[in-house]
Parts: sequence; structure tokens; C-alpha cells
Amino acid sequence: MLKTKELVRTNVMLDRELLKSIDEFAKDMAEDRSTAIRQLLKKAISEEKVALAVKKFQEGLSFRKAAEMAGLDYWDFQFELDKRGIPLVSSLSFARRRIKG
Repeated sequence: MLKTKELVRTNVMLDRELLKSIDEFAKDMAEDRSTAIRQLLKKAISEEKVALAVKKFQEGLSFRKAAEMAGLDYWDFQFELDKRGIPLVSSLSFARRRIKG
């Protein structure tokens, strides 16, 4: 038997233009407004987590910790870095410091 997640009702204030865009998206996806909002939020949060993890990696967070922060396995996080043109190791001296510490 599939386990379903408990949904919790919440309220949010949206401007009419944004609500219209959500409704158009929901219609295109053949979903109701609530489902469309959940899908959009889930995708946006996932993308923001990856962006934050990439930023932290560039600031010196370890690859492993950054991948965990992003909620990705190592291969997928490496793919995200590659998409952004971010090298895994930017210099030999940087690599030596990471190995030591």
C-alpha cells in the first residue's frame, strides 16, 4: 500500500498576476491550483538548495558537505558544478589545502 503524505492547509497572499500565471500553469499541466503550487514550490526549493550548496562549495565547503546540502548524490552534484562551469579544484595550492585540512 502506498503511503501518502499528510497535507497541511496554509494561506499565502499572492498578487493577481502571479495567481493568473499559476492558474495557467495548472491548466497546461491538467492539475488543480493547489497541486500546481506544490509542484512549483518543490521545484523552486530544490533549485535554491542546489544554488546555495554550489555557492557554499565555491566559498570552501567540502564537496561532500555541499552535495549533502544540495540533497544530491556526488555524481549529480558534480553535474551541477559542470553545468555552471565550476571546476572541482580551482588550483593546485587550493587542492593541497583541502587535502591537509
